[in-house]
Amino acid sequence: MSMQMEIHFDQEAIATTANDTISFDSSVDYEEGQLDAPMQVVVQSGQKTTETTPRTICTFFDDKSADSDTYTDSINDFRGNFKSDQNCTVFNGAREYITFGRFFRGVTWIYAERKILVAFMAHFVCTMIIWVHFGTIKYQEQQQKVPEGAPFYWWKRLVPPLEFGSMHAILFQMSLIPFTMSRLSIANASSMALNNLIPFNRMIQFHIHLGYTMIGIIFFATIIFFTFFGLLCSNGDQSFCDKFTSEIMITGYVILCLLMIVGATSFFRDVVPYEIFFKLHHLVFVMYAVAIAHTFDDVHRLNERVRSQNFKWFAAPLLYYFCDRAAMHINHRYQTKVATITAVTSSDRIGKGARLAIVKLHRPSLFMFEPGQYALLKIPGIDANWHPFSIASGPESDYLEFYIEVHGNESWTNRLWCMINGSSFSGHKMIKRYRGITVEVKGPYGTPLGQTEDFSHSIAIGSGTGIVPIISLFKKHIHSLVRLDPEIFFSEQKVRNRKIQDVYSTYEKNKGSIFSSFLHSCAKCRDLIKSQIFWQSLPEPRIKRQQRRQSISQSIKILNEINDSTKFRTNLTGIKRASMKARLPIYGSALLLILPILGVMMLGLTFSINTIANPNFNGIEIIVYDWQVVILKSGTIIFQTLFLVVSTTVHNRAHFFTCVDVVIAIISFFVDWYWFVEDLWGKFGSSELTHFSLIIFYMTLRSWNTAVKASDKSWRKDVSRDGIFAMDKLSFIWVTRSAHLVSKILPDIVDLWDVLCRQWGENYARQVCGISIYVTDTDKKACSILSMEMKKTSLYRDSAIKFQRPDFPKIIEEHTMERVEDCRNPHSNTLLAFCGSPNLSSVVSEAKIINDLSKFITGNRLHQMQFVSESYGTSKTENKKQHAVKDNDRFLSSRSLEVYDFTTLTEA
Repeated sequence: MSMQMEIHFDQEAIATTANDTISFDSSVDYEEGQLDAPMQVVVQSGQKTTETTPRTICTFFDDKSADSDTYTDSINDFRGNFKSDQNCTVFNGAREYITFGRFFRGVTWIYAERKILVAFMAHFVCTMIIWVHFGTIKYQEQQQKVPEGAPFYWWKRLVPPLEFGSMHAILFQMSLIPFTMSRLSIANASSMALNNLIPFNRMIQFHIHLGYTMIGIIFFATIIFFTFFGLLCSNGDQSFCDKFTSEIMITGYVILCLLMIVGATSFFRDVVPYEIFFKLHHLVFVMYAVAIAHTFDDVHRLNERVRSQNFKWFAAPLLYYFCDRAAMHINHRYQTKVATITAVTSSDRIGKGARLAIVKLHRPSLFMFEPGQYALLKIPGIDANWHPFSIASGPESDYLEFYIEVHGNESWTNRLWCMINGSSFSGHKMIKRYRGITVEVKGPYGTPLGQTEDFSHSIAIGSGTGIVPIISLFKKHIHSLVRLDPEIFFSEQKVRNRKIQDVYSTYEKNKGSIFSSFLHSCAKCRDLIKSQIFWQSLPEPRIKRQQRRQSISQSIKILNEINDSTKFRTNLTGIKRASMKARLPIYGSALLLILPILGVMMLGLTFSINTIANPNFNGIEIIVYDWQVVILKSGTIIFQTLFLVVSTTVHNRAHFFTCVDVVIAIISFFVDWYWFVEDLWGKFGSSELTHFSLIIFYMTLRSWNTAVKASDKSWRKDVSRDGIFAMDKLSFIWVTRSAHLVSKILPDIVDLWDVLCRQWGENYARQVCGISIYVTDTDKKACSILSMEMKKTSLYRDSAIKFQRPDFPKIIEEHTMERVEDCRNPHSNTLLAFCGSPNLSSVVSEAKIINDLSKFITGNRLHQMQFVSESYGTSKTENKKQHAVKDNDRFLSSRSLEVYDFTTLTEA
């Protein structure tokens, strides 16, 4: 059928062969690429004129011709080309004219780290409440014991409360540390809904935080203690002089020494030999034993004084930890055989003969893992110690693959190398017998990089040795693709994207807060919405997004063309105003962090104030101060009011729990009123305390979830009912300073790429997978030799290997522009996964946030991006002498390096 088709945009027309004429109104909003967008489309066929939508046009072609897909693609391609120039101009202009100060960069850091920051702040609040609670008890006890006018009256009144409070604050840290060492529980919890609230992938940081907090409190208490006792002893009070040699003091000295040893080796773990660091860290268990004996001293045994026993605080956590270790040993310990071990030695010209062992084990049938997790290996033929390594193989593989870089002549990795090659080690000949050798494996442990089935795209970045988890993710993606036919894959992709868009469009219609719904229903109040102060709950009207983008586009065009300083400042002010509006969600997210912390504070104060009035262990009656009750009353009312405000202005009214939130908030005010009438504040019985705790706990949990959760839901998994969860595209990015490391690992990556190209073809392969390797080695000769060695590979011909530093803002922006320009996929959700150093993680995080702001300013909020970082702690300092200490801190993985810290700290 001969046809004529014309598409009009602002008096411009593009003509193709068709009898029908399709006219698009120039006021159409093309920013979201929806085929069923509410725009005016005129279809002329002969004498008949119809107003319809692009999706109807597609249906129209379906009914009339078998070539309907061609016409649909033509329409979408044209819309994409038109939109490409427009979005690139606006996006690049927004980036060029928007700057961020120190204050906003600090806010972005809070926003990016909000999940771990909430945990840190909640821990701080709980620690201070415990300190004040027991300090208050001791303060009132000293008030009754120390007579007015006694020597050093205020020293005796204030120092014992500080010491008593600090002791219980230390015990609180000791009760939490065993949970951060329970690796099996952490690995299991990371795949549960609880992972949305607690950053299990950062548990090692929390473990270190607890340790340093405990050491800091002990140092503070020790300084105060010796100053106080020394002052009284020097004044002639023999009883205080005798206490320096009492049993409880001796155990206190031992605890202090043990903590100093553990703390010092932890702080200098970059230079302390691994074996020494690991063994000394087990002194923590000795510290727990001495802490039990500390309060079970001769004074307590002879009933001279009743002491609060320490074991009550950490006995249950320690028991849980031992159960976790027992389960690890019994249920997650396997014996397997070596399938192959490949010994790779780089040339002397690259890396001076650096060595890499690629160990491939037969995978135990019950060993299930995800990319980003690690395992513990033990080879009895070498030693009896467990060594953690990240898993490089894909989850579907029948093998467990590990990349182990060899360092140090006395190291475990060098012993493995000698076993592979049959060379001598410390004067002893190692027999070359790696085939069939038995290896013990424990795991998997750690947290996955992300649930890939929820994402349409992924930018997977690995820096240095952090590439191993990224390789595992890359292999998983390649495996999911090679099982599919490319044409069927892209056909199903179109169907899936259309379903996602339909679901999202319906979801957007119902989205909004209770308060915004009320305002929309009031014709007189609709003008109040234009400020959009309700940043998360009020979806911006489509016509206003179009007007805003047109305004910004015009302002950027003027800035690029005019020389008039007045007009320049006027248009620049407009762009900055739009930028400030785009920052409101980030400011709002940062402010929301206050709410769960306030809830934790009220929950802790409630238990403290309502239990402090009971007689303590010395039979002294403790009273509740009026100011404590005032803080509890006012804090509770403020928290409940803020919770009601957030529930009605931020929470989505379509969710069931939003209605529950409002009901609970209203009930809480009636309950408060009842307690005011009955004068029960600060005097709760068990029933009132239970009711109050349940209400505040629910509010705190919901506030915590609101503060740390991702902003938008991904519908990809919900509509993928065929069971195929392959991502549309994965961008593999590796940044490394070592050219020799690239020469050893790149062949595996090339092999995977060649497999995909053979089955899909290079054109299709590039659409679903991208590879970029940035080599920043300062040794130009090594880079030149690497270039010579890799020039025959397909990746080198495609310029995948770049000898330069990556521009992460540009990389993320180019990915976003690809998503924006793809009209066939108007809604995307990208996983930005990073494995590497914390400093580089901060750079990537900041680039991601700035990219989000640019998307908001240019009206492209339908393309979401979530950032997942697996940082491995502090940077490891290089030792030119290559001590044997560099055994486990050099294996190839950001997760492995994180595990190095984790094992040495949590094994204790």
